[in-house]
Amino acid sequence: MDIGLAVGGAFLSSVLQVLFDRLAPQGELLKMFRRDKHDLRILKKLRMTLLSLQAVLSDAENKQASNPYVSQWLNELQHAVDSAENLIEEVNYEVLRLKVEGDQCQNLGETRHPQASHLSLSLSDGFFLNIKDKLEDNIETLEELQKQIGFLDLKSCLDSGKQETRRPSTSLVDESDIFGRQNEVEELIGRLLSGDANGKNLTVLPIVGMGGVGKTTLAKAVYNDEKVKDHFDLKAWICVSEPYDAVRITKELLQEIRSFDCMINNTLNQLQIELKESLKGKKFLIVLDDVWNDNYDEWDDLRNTFVQGDIGSKIIVTTRKESVALMMGCGEMNVGTLSSEVSWALFKRHSLENREPEEHTKLEEIGKQIAHKCKGLPLALKAIAGILRSKSEVDEWKDILRSEIWELPSRSNGILPALMLSYNDLPAHLKRCFAFCAIYPKDYLFCKEQVIHLWIANGIVQQLDSGNQFFVELRSRTLFERVRESSEWNPGEFLMHDLVNDLAQIASSNLCIRLEDIKASHMLERTRHLSYSMGDGDFVKLKTLNKLEQLRTLLPINIQRCLCRLSKRGLHDILPRLTSLRALSLSHYKIEELPNDLFIKFKHLRFLDLSSTKIKKLPDSICVLYNLETLLLSHCSYLKELPLQMEKLINLHHLDISKAQLKTPLQLSKLKNLHVLVGAKFFLTGSSGLRIEDLGELHNLYGSLSIIELQNVIDRREAHAAYMREKEHVEKLSLEWSVSIANNSQNERDILDELQPNTNIKELQIAGYRGTKFPNWLADHSFHKLMDLSLSDCKDCDSLPALGQLPSLKFLTIRGMHQITEVSEEFYGSLSSKKPFNSLEKLGFAEMPEWKQWHVLGNGEFPILEELWINGCPKLIGKLPENLPSLTRLRISKCPEFSLEAPIQLSNLKEFKVIGCPKVGVLFDDAQLFTSQLEGMKQIVELSITDCHSLTSLPISILPITLKKIEIHHCGKLKLEMPVNGCCNMFLENLQLHECDSIDDISPELVPRARSLRVEQYCNPRLLIPSGTEELCISLCENLEILIVACGTQMTSLDSYNCVKLKSLPEHMQELLPFLKELTLDKCPEIVSFPEGGLPFNLQVLWINNCKKLVNRRNEWRLQRLPSLRQLGISHDGSDEEVLAGENFELPCSIRSLYISNLKTLSSQLLRSLTSLESLCVNNLPQMQSLLEEGLPVSLSELELYFHHNLHSLPTEGLRRLKWLQSLAIFRCPNLQSLARLGMPSSLSELVIIDCPSLRSLPVSGMPSSISTLTIYKCPLLKPLLEFDKGEYWQKIAHISTINIDGEFQLWYSR
Repeated sequence: MDIGLAVGGAFLSSVLQVLFDRLAPQGELLKMFRRDKHDLRILKKLRMTLLSLQAVLSDAENKQASNPYVSQWLNELQHAVDSAENLIEEVNYEVLRLKVEGDQCQNLGETRHPQASHLSLSLSDGFFLNIKDKLEDNIETLEELQKQIGFLDLKSCLDSGKQETRRPSTSLVDESDIFGRQNEVEELIGRLLSGDANGKNLTVLPIVGMGGVGKTTLAKAVYNDEKVKDHFDLKAWICVSEPYDAVRITKELLQEIRSFDCMINNTLNQLQIELKESLKGKKFLIVLDDVWNDNYDEWDDLRNTFVQGDIGSKIIVTTRKESVALMMGCGEMNVGTLSSEVSWALFKRHSLENREPEEHTKLEEIGKQIAHKCKGLPLALKAIAGILRSKSEVDEWKDILRSEIWELPSRSNGILPALMLSYNDLPAHLKRCFAFCAIYPKDYLFCKEQVIHLWIANGIVQQLDSGNQFFVELRSRTLFERVRESSEWNPGEFLMHDLVNDLAQIASSNLCIRLEDIKASHMLERTRHLSYSMGDGDFVKLKTLNKLEQLRTLLPINIQRCLCRLSKRGLHDILPRLTSLRALSLSHYKIEELPNDLFIKFKHLRFLDLSSTKIKKLPDSICVLYNLETLLLSHCSYLKELPLQMEKLINLHHLDISKAQLKTPLQLSKLKNLHVLVGAKFFLTGSSGLRIEDLGELHNLYGSLSIIELQNVIDRREAHAAYMREKEHVEKLSLEWSVSIANNSQNERDILDELQPNTNIKELQIAGYRGTKFPNWLADHSFHKLMDLSLSDCKDCDSLPALGQLPSLKFLTIRGMHQITEVSEEFYGSLSSKKPFNSLEKLGFAEMPEWKQWHVLGNGEFPILEELWINGCPKLIGKLPENLPSLTRLRISKCPEFSLEAPIQLSNLKEFKVIGCPKVGVLFDDAQLFTSQLEGMKQIVELSITDCHSLTSLPISILPITLKKIEIHHCGKLKLEMPVNGCCNMFLENLQLHECDSIDDISPELVPRARSLRVEQYCNPRLLIPSGTEELCISLCENLEILIVACGTQMTSLDSYNCVKLKSLPEHMQELLPFLKELTLDKCPEIVSFPEGGLPFNLQVLWINNCKKLVNRRNEWRLQRLPSLRQLGISHDGSDEEVLAGENFELPCSIRSLYISNLKTLSSQLLRSLTSLESLCVNNLPQMQSLLEEGLPVSLSELELYFHHNLHSLPTEGLRRLKWLQSLAIFRCPNLQSLARLGMPSSLSELVIIDCPSLRSLPVSGMPSSISTLTIYKCPLLKPLLEFDKGEYWQKIAHISTINIDGEFQLWYSR
């Protein structure tokens, strides 16, 4: 059996197939040649030469691994065939162009030129001669290669073209059903559920083992265990992988544990602070899968975000490296290979499942021998079993057993023999599909739809159905693994194991590669399909592609999941040179516009992805992409319209405009070959524009569909013409009316009746419906896939449909139903049903001004409801369902009449929020009943009470100890009660008391201990800080004068905002607050000085803003005594008395970051004494010019200058001393005219200049080569000098990879 892996021949086969299709005798191309009487012999000669070369491809592919001459011959053949294909594609493009122009002439001819037809258009002689010369040169090259066939001893071995058909696999691997790992699972679960013997907050549990042994599978099993799920407050799973990317890891963790927009470009510091806050006080389980990085400093930075979790928090780490396990944790679990018995059990399940018993007998003996050869590796066992799953003959099994691949020594490529066998067993069409996926980086979640579109664009697969079938085939062989459901922000669902990815890279022979993996220029020259990791600018990466005229696929990979900038030169200089592109993605770039002529040279482009960009208008040149088959514009929220001549895209098959702001234009109906339209939004404008009947002609609607302005539909006859029930591929439907008054309610119901969607619908929104009753179909149980239903602003409806019988409904929102007075038994559907709403997880009612009663069945309705919210229902007085066993979140807001007669069963509730309920017992007329209700919430974690003005008492001491967070806002009569036993044993993570005027004492006897305490508008002049408080924030406490610290306080952070009478900080705080690390004083004008003895020695961060008296006496601060101070910020109003250089204002040399705003003076001697200073930000300092001239600390790496009216120039010598300066930012310096004339520091990598209207020149010598980012904004005198490719100064900045001139700019430097 052949042991070669390279798939070059298979890729060549797909290119040849495209060529043969173009050169088919009855094809459009030959017809055009024949009609124009051009010489057909050249095309026939090309075809015959290619056929003879195709005959030996299979043999050449087999021999290339052992014969370098064959390998070189294949490389040259690849280049020649690619060139031939491009030439033929040029001819085909010209044929398409003529056809499009012919169609346009024919349309005009109906009124102007009756004789116009396609026959009047033909290839010009000049075009034909040009192509003929190039084709003759190409054929000559191919003939030379043909002559070498004999010398290389290549044999004819034509592929029959037969594609293997596999019986469909019944199911994929159940990852929770682990073979032979029961002991490890039980041990790991035990360690997760046990407390740490040393009382540590955090324990790291490493799982170590070789690749493919099942580390991730083991981690998944315990992660999904029910006992583990119940034990932890939060869980998160992150694949770390290589390269180590702290920003990506932190973003993904935030997204896992709560709602977080990964598109926000926060700094790593901001992200880690946010993550630390999100985890603080929570008992969490985090899995860090596939860790390679053993850099201790980077691990320590990440670990610091976890250390404030609750006791018992755990981190599982999976790694192949022993050094990683030793660095990150202790008590590692080593995962070994499986025993022979277990190996056979796993192999048997995946190879013999669903076979007849008589088949087992004859195959089992051979199967056991094959399983033994897999050496106990689960990945290898499943891979080989995936091959044999479809093989029924004994000889086929024996071929695998006897393969010489098993006997290969350990190869340098590290590929397991089992995986090599799995690959070699693939038919040619699957080999090239699989090898193409080498374009994806390791551990990258890729999207099935994208892969298939890229296959089709490159001719690897011909049709969508075939692509889907091939993908399923590869998945059934365990080469692709499904890891999760797709979502709006994370469409990626599938993954290749690291070893499988290695296999794909070797198989692709560098034809498909990541830019980051290219180690030599010859690898780049061979590349046809290229991906790279996105980042701001990307010009440095892209300029290496300058000469890749044969590149077919360019795919940026958005690993960090954020929008990135693409340099203008990338769009203007690099991309237009890639004239052979079949597939191009610019998704997730901050592109607002594309060059007008960009697409003119992309004659062969078939796939274009502009999704999630900021593009406002597509250039008209996109309409000359006659070969374009797939256009993705989803999430282009700034795109308002499409070019007028879209109908020229005669080969466009797939168009996605979901979540774009496009009004679906009429010309889309002219795209006759459009098979799939995703996310269409139809604005019905009446008889002169788009009408509901136009939808009837569209049978290609997929995904989401919105129909807006339905008030323009006259009657049910018009609505029927839309044929909504036939649109079986629409999964999300939105029906919207914008005019609320209807003349005929029955007519409105008839119209909605005719708009009944296909039963495949999954999400349905109805907004502004004007009838009084809903049609019956809305509650029909045949809608078995409907999961999400929203009824909003249907203001005339006086009853709700019987939604309780929808079998799969998970999410239901009812909003703005002004005529509803009761939710009756009809809502639940047939009373014979035992459990109405048996799938519902979230239910919400809002803005229902007349709703009074909610009729409760008491029949087990809502058995799995997890979240219930009621908002803005001012007349609601009825009950809630009495038994909601699964409810975890309950919110009742602005329902002043709502009243419960008795406490209800909410034993699993974790979050309870009440807003605007004026009763003394909040939801009850009796305060004691409210207390009883709270006592019964045994799992409550978060309690929030807002605007409950009659609430007078809250017996915190008897509340469940599971509480972690209490928020009380605007409860003016509330007083805290002394506990019965004299103390409160509860310990909270977070306690907030805002504007509760009657609370005048928060001593430890009255309030529970809280790690984080926030007090706002507290009226007592004295505040005793409870001993358990680690973080205290006090704000708007106008009467507060004195802070007192209780003994034993372990406070680490103290913030005071707008406490205008606060006269001093706590006395002896150096002794009483030894752990204080951060102190902020903002608008505390009466504080004159720090306490006697000074600030705590461990203080690291100090911010003083608008504390006039304190700043004026800064020479008494004695901050030089604080050896740990790293960050200092002083913001003033400019009214301070000058502090002369000789006065005793000193700072510790430990300071790394200094922010100074609105001081009159700052000593240059003081600045130079800060030998560790890395970041300096100065705002409105009169002497800034002289400070720059005299010299700043040479250790600076970041310098920011704001609002310096006296700054006229940046001195060359002063800046050149800053040998470590990397970032320089200048903001709003109106009189600044020039920068350092003779040049900037050679270390500078980023320069930002914003709103400097007098600046007229940049350094004469140009910018240093180190600069990678230049941002110029609102500098009108500079702008013409920097104009792209034209400005006088352009050549001096042209080397900079990211240039932003008056573009969109986010001020990430702002404090």
